[in-house]
Amino acid sequence: MDNLAFRGRAASEPLVSLAMQRALQSWDGLIKSLPIGVYTCDREGVLVQYNRRAAELWGHAPIPGDTQFRFCGTYRAFKPDGTPLDPAEAPVAEVLRTGRPVRNREVVIERPDGQRLFILANVDPLLDEHGEILGGVNCFQDITALKEAEAAKAERERRTRELLEALPAAIYTTDASGRITFYNQAAIDLWGCRPEIGSSEWCGSWRLWWPDGTALPHDECPMAVALKQNRPVRGYEAVAERPDGTRVPFIPFPTPLRNEEGELIGAVNMLVDVSERKVAETRQRALVDELNHRVKNTLATVQSLAAQTIRGSDVPGGVREAFEARIVALSRAHDQLTRGAWESADLAAIADAVVAPFGDGTDRLSIKGPPVRLPPQSALTLAIVLHELATNAAKYGALSNSAGTVGLSWSVTANGAGPRLEIEWREVCGRAIGAPARKGFGTRLIERGIRQELKGAAEIAYDRTGLRCRIEIPVASTGT
Repeated sequence: MDNLAFRGRAASEPLVSLAMQRALQSWDGLIKSLPIGVYTCDREGVLVQYNRRAAELWGHAPIPGDTQFRFCGTYRAFKPDGTPLDPAEAPVAEVLRTGRPVRNREVVIERPDGQRLFILANVDPLLDEHGEILGGVNCFQDITALKEAEAAKAERERRTRELLEALPAAIYTTDASGRITFYNQAAIDLWGCRPEIGSSEWCGSWRLWWPDGTALPHDECPMAVALKQNRPVRGYEAVAERPDGTRVPFIPFPTPLRNEEGELIGAVNMLVDVSERKVAETRQRALVDELNHRVKNTLATVQSLAAQTIRGSDVPGGVREAFEARIVALSRAHDQLTRGAWESADLAAIADAVVAPFGDGTDRLSIKGPPVRLPPQSALTLAIVLHELATNAAKYGALSNSAGTVGLSWSVTANGAGPRLEIEWREVCGRAIGAPARKGFGTRLIERGIRQELKGAAEIAYDRTGLRCRIEIPVASTGT
């Protein structure tokens, strides 16, 4: 073993220096250099010797053999809970009494200046060649910083739990395997039960369902997906069934938890009860349906009154048809607003409903543009404007012959005043046309509706190839 341990040394070089031998044999050379406190007591517990670190921890240097200090060199000792520690209960006293070692015993010692330290004691008996107890040796180290860190961590965890308990939203956590480790009172209220900590998995709900009524197994719920795929899960909605049979719709927000090395250690989930929202949505749908029904009835009444008023008078038949067509255009715009709960309507959908019927199914009529949501007033006004343009094209412009084409397009631009919707209507008639001698009703309706009602701008021009109309209005939002 010596040859292996010291391979490469010169033959004349001693294996262990004399200084090292002295250090190994000397209390001052080895014991005093250790970074932990070490002391020995005789079989009566009287202090025999100790190293420098022990004195540093005690805060003084007791005289060996002084019977005032039995079992330890500290002035006072306490249990970890702060109660006084009787000398007869000290770790060294226990070893001298039983002959068995003591491992990792926590004790609090008090220095002369009143400072208290947490120490970790490991005591062994000292035996003679016959196995009789001669005394004991205690190796102890300061773990105050560790205990303070543990206390700070425990305090943070306590505050976190108090915070989670105080939140009105249902919160629960799991370990990496999906076993529930914590839940707050709001979760109990939502589930209607108390799942078993450390045993129940994935979710504390008695049963789970998808919004369409399909059963949702616990191991396929959003929390299970988040843990199995190690990613946050968003955009789902589910229904929790309580033991009493009541069901609660909720939106989950499961999020994995990782340690400093990035390893998955568990997950936290927040369940947002959307019962009231569902009730409000149902009520809103009912109100919107009722509003749509009443609007349609009102438009039908207006149409009927107009027909009765015009019938038998000298008003030309074309006037009645034009009026009824405008009422139909308004009705179609109302249908689109109804689909958007009367908050907004899609411009493309309005164009398809109002303009597309004037096409013949070919590519003569082109409609294109990015998604744009219009508020109710803009949707209704643009529906009438597009209807007037399409009607004019069908009677006098590009759609009045087989060779003409119409292109409707729009885009959204931004400037200092905010987003602006730019619409272009361009006709190619296939023949030369001229501007009318005077502005008709449709032209005046377009200009008045865009400028006065929508605070925008409208320009109607008659090019050599056909009518061109450019419209610009402020718009608040885009997208579907």
